[in-house]
Amino acid sequence: MKVRRITAFLLRDWKLKILSLLLAFILWFATTYIGETKMNISTPLHLLNLDENLIVKGVDTKHVMVTLDGPLSTLKSIKGEEITVAIDLARAKEGRQSYVIRKSDIVAPKGARVEAVRPDYVVLELDKMVEKSLPVVVRLDEKLAQKYRVISWSPRFVSVKGSEESLAQRVSLRTVPVDGPFHGEEETAEVALDTRGLSIRKIRPETIRVTVRRIGK
Repeated sequence: MKVRRITAFLLRDWKLKILSLLLAFILWFATTYIGETKMNISTPLHLLNLDENLIVKGVDTKHVMVTLDGPLSTLKSIKGEEITVAIDLARAKEGRQSYVIRKSDIVAPKGARVEAVRPDYVVLELDKMVEKSLPVVVRLDEKLAQKYRVISWSPRFVSVKGSEESLAQRVSLRTVPVDGPFHGEEETAEVALDTRGLSIRKIRPETIRVTVRRIGK
């Protein structure tokens, strides 16, 4: 009896039911694959063709918001790394300057149109690149300094390539605090350099080999 009632219900006004399903499918298809929509995506700003004798000392924004227009089926699968926003610095000079970000500077996946970008300009501060040799100062973590002392480190000097202004008054370069964990009488570790506050492009080498010995030994 239940089967008959279900069958009768399905057959009742079957033309109207099929038409409703067809209209629902058309509406879903039009919304998903045909309808136009907009989407905002945050993407990194790329600085290209900068003279090797210059360095970017400061930039007011590292990401921009790109507004894309296109079919939902295209936009919903786009990721930030698929969009390229590039500024050509081939003619850049020292000092503070601004560059307009045009739609032509933005490359988006096929099927998506660039409608807008915010901000539509970027302010850069460029400085002359210099190379300087600096002595290395090893720092021990306060707790470690109560148990160990530094007996050697290598190299004693590093070559730093960076902003002329940020390196002008720099007379040495410290390591990050050496903190172990150490348990032996004598220990050796590779330690990174502390470059906070510096606008640099390269350090050679990037780590220092530090050897410590337990105090009293």
